[in-house]
Amino acid sequence: MFVGHYGPALASKALAKSVPLWALFFAVQLVDVAWGLFIANGIEHVRIVPGFTQANALDLYDMPLTHSLPAAFAWAIGAGLVYAIWAPRQKAAGGLVIALAVLSHWFMDLLVHVPDLPLWPGGPEVGLGLWNHYPLALALEMAMLAGGFALYLRVTEAKGVIGRIWPWIFMALLVAAEQVNHTMPLPDSLVEAGYTAAATFLLITGLAAICDLTRRPRG
Repeated sequence: MFVGHYGPALASKALAKSVPLWALFFAVQLVDVAWGLFIANGIEHVRIVPGFTQANALDLYDMPLTHSLPAAFAWAIGAGLVYAIWAPRQKAAGGLVIALAVLSHWFMDLLVHVPDLPLWPGGPEVGLGLWNHYPLALALEMAMLAGGFALYLRVTEAKGVIGRIWPWIFMALLVAAEQVNHTMPLPDSLVEAGYTAAATFLLITGLAAICDLTRRPRG
């Protein structure tokens, strides 16, 4: 899953209005940022197999440090604690929302991945396999993104004209990114694939920060 992960990030503004959107966008893709860096440096492993699923060509056969269920909880707890320390005025609530945002990644992936998500390192692997039915997987991603966006607009308001326009531009860019991700040529190497993935998630986090600059919580 790619842009569908951002649906929970957008929706989370309703739970903790003081948590910036950029932090939520980073949180929901934290394990994929780590995954990109790990595969680029040979810590986790993937094979590029053209046609492996309808959605992508990645055989994700070894990623226990980022995509096993215990790892998901560990990343979530760690991120929540770091955020609570970094933003103490938001107390435990902000850290809890960040932790839930990180944890949402694994359960969203469960819907689309083929069975490659370990229940524990070396244990059985699960995945409901919507990537083998790309139109359904895409519909799910768009529905999650649209639902989160609608809720985000309800709980925030624009500071000015840019704040009214930018969220729509941002959503259009995310939809375009999903299409590019599906149609772009296969990478020449896993190093390229890993660093490109990590950089893409960080770029999107930066674009989310523009929403923080141009919109504020309602009330």
